Amino acid sequence: MSRLKLNTPIIMLHHIANQPHSSLEKWCISHEKFLELLNCIEQKGLQTTTFQEIVERKLNRSDLANKVIISFDDCPATLFDFAIPELIKRGMKAVFYMPTEHIDGVNTWDIKEYGMISVELMNVTQLKKLVALGMEVGSHGEKHIKLDTVTYNVAYADIVNSKYTLEKLLEHPTYSFAYPYGKVPMQHEQMLKKAGYKFGLSIYTSLESNFTLRRFAINEGDDRNAINLKLSKRYQMMRSLYDPLFLLLNKLLSKAF
Repeated sequence: MSRLKLNTPIIMLHHIANQPHSSLEKWCISHEKFLELLNCIEQKGLQTTTFQEIVERKLNRSDLANKVIISFDDCPATLFDFAIPELIKRGMKAVFYMPTEHIDGVNTWDIKEYGMISVELMNVTQLKKLVALGMEVGSHGEKHIKLDTVTYNVAYADIVNSKYTLEKLLEHPTYSFAYPYGKVPMQHEQMLKKAGYKFGLSIYTSLESNFTLRRFAINEGDDRNAINLKLSKRYQMMRSLYDPLFLLLNKLLSKAF
């Protein structure tokens, strides 16, 4: 499996809440929208999996044909209020990405950079609870920094230290890494392999590999048709064409300004 690119839809979520603070709206979907997503997954005959399950059960392409991965970035503690109980109720799994320096802390990066409201993040007890529930806890870096803006040594230290912290606290292997902000550093594959990860998750990427896996967000404005499209193989093919153009346009615009 490690030599073959994973070809499984990966959903990226952050907050699940009704009437969120205005600063969180872009990164939040309502309870109703979350339930609609889970309903679409079930109605399409898809089953949730995790990177842990893929590695430990040695799942192959055939095994993954009807699988989908749900991922949550940043580990807001409020996920235990609604989202996690709903997943458990349906026998579903998800992957939760924790920036380890902020365990039992708050989203300081969002507060400093975007003026967002303070959000309580999960503590060690809650992370252990996820593992006990059969969920996967992955790394979202140590400090939640843009790894493409720092030196190799700083990026690698952030990547490897977060893995060490999680494995020590949870007494469990850490298989996957979600790049903070979706920012992929140079030599990312070398760094992740050296640190012992099996998968790396981005958002947009020109060339996809197991260390730059594409993810898609579910937005509050997505209706059932949009959600079903995003869960489809057709959408994955569309992304392979769209992402390189999107990134090129962004690069040109950044140079222009």
